[in-house]
Amino acid sequence: MKIRIIIFLIFASLVIPLQGATLNEAKKVYLSGDYQAALPLLEEQYRKNKRNASVNQWIGVCLYNLGRYEEARKYFDYAKSRRVVEAYRYLALLDFYAYDFEGGEEMFDQYKAELKRLKKNISQEASEAENKLGKAKIMLDHVEKIAIIDSIVVNKDMFFKYYRLSAGTGTLNDKTALPFSIADSAAVVFAPESGSRMMWGMDYSMDDSINISRKCLFETQKLYDGNWDKATLLDKSVNTDGDSSYPFMMSDGTTLYYANNGKESIGGYDIFISRKDSETGEYYAPQNIGMPYNSPFDDYMLVIDEFTGVGWWATDRNRIPGKVTIYVFIPNSVRVNYSPEEPSLISYAKIDDIKSTWNGIDYRDKLQDIKSLSQNKTEERHDFLFHLKNGVLYTRFDQFKNSEARHRMEELIVTQQNYISDKERLNRLRVQYSKVAGVQRNSLKGEILRLEEKVDAYPGNIEKIENAIRRLELKQK
Repeated sequence: MKIRIIIFLIFASLVIPLQGATLNEAKKVYLSGDYQAALPLLEEQYRKNKRNASVNQWIGVCLYNLGRYEEARKYFDYAKSRRVVEAYRYLALLDFYAYDFEGGEEMFDQYKAELKRLKKNISQEASEAENKLGKAKIMLDHVEKIAIIDSIVVNKDMFFKYYRLSAGTGTLNDKTALPFSIADSAAVVFAPESGSRMMWGMDYSMDDSINISRKCLFETQKLYDGNWDKATLLDKSVNTDGDSSYPFMMSDGTTLYYANNGKESIGGYDIFISRKDSETGEYYAPQNIGMPYNSPFDDYMLVIDEFTGVGWWATDRNRIPGKVTIYVFIPNSVRVNYSPEEPSLISYAKIDDIKSTWNGIDYRDKLQDIKSLSQNKTEERHDFLFHLKNGVLYTRFDQFKNSEARHRMEELIVTQQNYISDKERLNRLRVQYSKVAGVQRNSLKGEILRLEEKVDAYPGNIEKIENAIRRLELKQK
């Protein structure tokens, strides 16, 4: 009997430290930041004691960092019930990613109250997250009403090769397109149709005295002798804080879209717009273009193809490992937002269902036009993109059988170019109007009103010319 007791005591003395070591080992792996490896170790401890508040919190953090947000919630809820302070912060972040911005703000208030109780200060990281949540709440009241006509899930690596752009819009390339070498393998280089300029984002040290770099926007111009100028840093208004990358310049040469993950972003990367002063060459203060383009995740590389009438942007909001979703949409000539009282507002902001944005319009012909574009611009010359009927697409003048239709096509192209030019001139006048007063302001007001009337008439005129072209060409056939 004594022998059995001794054996039992020896066995118990071995098992108890072993169990303690397992928890310590799980905690050690967790603290190393290897959440994938730590998760099964912590889950084993959870099965042994589901009431361990720390283990619940650690499992929640692992799941959160692995992108498994909904699974993480129940563990944070339990940790919060045991007043684990950081559980409040993580629950606020889960609300943020679920677009429950009001719930997230309330949770942040509880988090700060708990910190105050413990006489602790909020961290800079938590404060920045709270600020982003506040910006997102305001942004949700201004979701733009756009038709999203397609979505494509592709590998994140070289995602831009799936953008089908007309020749007049320019090209998206990898870093090998540059006339010199750069270290940033993820750089996307934009070049307009003329091939006289290139723009891209890459790592750059803003201060040689400290070993810190961030992504900044650069450009290079082709010189008169055919050589390329050195890489030039764009001015500070678009290279302020955070990383700036994924630039695209409209055909007007002044309107710039790019992505930035600084203090004005709610992501991750958000998409911003800025315009260059044609006289000084400096860029105006950039504006976040809001939802549905931007989300609590990464959104970037917005391109508007004025020749096909569609836009493109990429996002990882759907949380597919190694993948991004490319959305194809119809840009508005004037921004129109959903009402803040719209019952499906969050669904539109998140883009739960692209067909719900179509408003009864069938975009299948438009999609067919886009898919017919070659990804390699050198394979086929495109003078324009004109849908005749039932999937028949004209891209060159020599395809026309009717000479009058060909002439009207030339008129259409000129009208479309004038439309683009007048819209940009109108935008510049509006910016100028906001900066002046008195007689000059009154003079600009009259010019703006006349130009607004002219711009408003363009879509109807363009539609009339298109219909005339179809009527003439189809009669010929």
